[in-house]
Amino acid sequence: MMEWELDQEDGENEEGEEGVGEWSFGGRTATIFLIDAAKEMFNELDGQEEEEEATPFLCSIKAAHATLMRKVVSSDGDLVSVVLFNTRETSNPIDLPGIYVLQDMERPGAEKILGLEKLMSMNDANFNKDYGHTTSATIHDALRVCQSVFTNCKKRLSGQTVLMLTCRDDPHPGEVQQHRRAKNKARDLREAEVVLEILHLGTSFDINKFYKDLIIVEDDEDGNDETELSREGRTLADPVQRLGELMDRVRRLEHKQRTTGRVTFSLAPGVELSVGVYTTIRKMYKPSKVNLWKNTNEDVHFMKKEYLEETGELLMRSDYCKYQVYGGEKIKFSLDEVRNMSRVYDTGMELLGFKPITSIKPYFYTKPANFLYPDEKSIQGSTKLFAALLERCLVRKVAAIVRMMQRRGANASLTALIPQEEKLDNKKSQVFPPGFIAFHLPFADDRRNIQVANATRATADQVDAAKKVIKKLHFKYSPENFDNPDLQTHWENVKALALNRSQVDEVEDFTVPNYEMIEQKAGPLITEMKDLVFPQDYDPSKAIKRPAPPASTAPKKAKPDPSTIDVEAMAKAGKADKLTVDVLKGWLKSRGVHITGKKKAELVCDVIDQVGV
Repeated sequence: MMEWELDQEDGENEEGEEGVGEWSFGGRTATIFLIDAAKEMFNELDGQEEEEEATPFLCSIKAAHATLMRKVVSSDGDLVSVVLFNTRETSNPIDLPGIYVLQDMERPGAEKILGLEKLMSMNDANFNKDYGHTTSATIHDALRVCQSVFTNCKKRLSGQTVLMLTCRDDPHPGEVQQHRRAKNKARDLREAEVVLEILHLGTSFDINKFYKDLIIVEDDEDGNDETELSREGRTLADPVQRLGELMDRVRRLEHKQRTTGRVTFSLAPGVELSVGVYTTIRKMYKPSKVNLWKNTNEDVHFMKKEYLEETGELLMRSDYCKYQVYGGEKIKFSLDEVRNMSRVYDTGMELLGFKPITSIKPYFYTKPANFLYPDEKSIQGSTKLFAALLERCLVRKVAAIVRMMQRRGANASLTALIPQEEKLDNKKSQVFPPGFIAFHLPFADDRRNIQVANATRATADQVDAAKKVIKKLHFKYSPENFDNPDLQTHWENVKALALNRSQVDEVEDFTVPNYEMIEQKAGPLITEMKDLVFPQDYDPSKAIKRPAPPASTAPKKAKPDPSTIDVEAMAKAGKADKLTVDVLKGWLKSRGVHITGKKKAELVCDVIDQVGV
């Protein structure tokens, strides 16, 4: 994902916090799939289902292919590379043996996707013919090639990740020197801010033999050890046995978490930490249309300039001003004065107190919540202080109440910081990270007491019947389980066009209720509730006919006769624009003025010219 950084000093928004201010490009996200091509990677995985019959190598290529397909849709500016190690053939920038750069660091496209699909269709014999197998490549050399791929990339990078996929838990048995060299190279990558993640496959994989030393960060010289908030902790999950598990884990690891802002969290005078604010959910739209030049098919860019009508002078931003009418006079303000008037609080968060989590009700919702995570780069020690606050809030089951200003020019909001504990799946892979959910609380004018007159209230039996139906049909909702069918259909059409495929994959609409399953689970209960609530002759399949609105008895207002309107008098009074088009055309036509194809504004100008105002 491309990284954009908000300029907090000049990012004011005149319409509140929905604007983004001025953003500067921070770089693109780069990911390398480092895949083991040893002979063991072509043996079927133990413990997988019979219909899968996938080897570790095929699962790895499918994971890379799925990532490319996903990035084309969500973030086509990202860069992806595929590197194979333990191959007989050699092809890499620094000519180290046994390492083959299958795809260079480039944006995902149709050619790269088709290349991986071709590799997925290869059997072991064809792969051995084109690339070959070996075990002579060292992990040190493989990581060194990955570092050179990042270095040779000419694009500006904001995040660099290496995803290593292998089923061999001890690549250098008995070779202490190679173990030490790989560990040192992993430390070099970490110092260069390159994230190394290990995706180990197979049931008998023991990460403690070799790879644990590569991914676990040791205590630094100052004694700052890793906390439970460390990202590297989640790579110590159990080995992957199924393709679906690998897909989910790759999606979590390669996804770039981009902050929407970094703010200072003040706990007390002189006690501060820095946190990053993340968006938890956002709406996806179809990509906007792009204007292209017909001759070269390049993007068309436009520039807007404004000039003073009287003199033709180019207007600058400093030439504009705003005003407020007061006492019949216009009180002028410069744009800087307008921005300063909205700066009630400084950017950041200030702790106001604590409330029990049970007092934060779901119906307090006003807008999507944010997620808070410590930002160690801005203030050293933020991670430890953040972890201590999170741990005490979880133990005491309280939420911190803060006043939050995400950026200058935004509206201040009262926010409840609800603690979230780290959640792992059955493979010890992280599903939800530890941190605070920033739940925005409503102000007094956000809530209303609606008085409903003559409301029909349900009886106790009807309420009990409805409760039984709801309880029977209740399930744990997750937005990931319901894709937008319109968006999915759009991207399937784009995919078929880009990959030159004659058939489009059918999109299943999960938003349509499964009436057959509903009938099986709660059919009798629904019938019971219908008998209690609706009349006997009620048929839900028939459309409800709404009663027609009563006819108005008031007489319609008669339209004025155009011949009785004094057009000349209205023009002299400055009300020519109040006349209808038919009246203007009739008056001008009677005077021999050409009116064909003219709009109302032009007709008004002709009338004023004829009258001579």
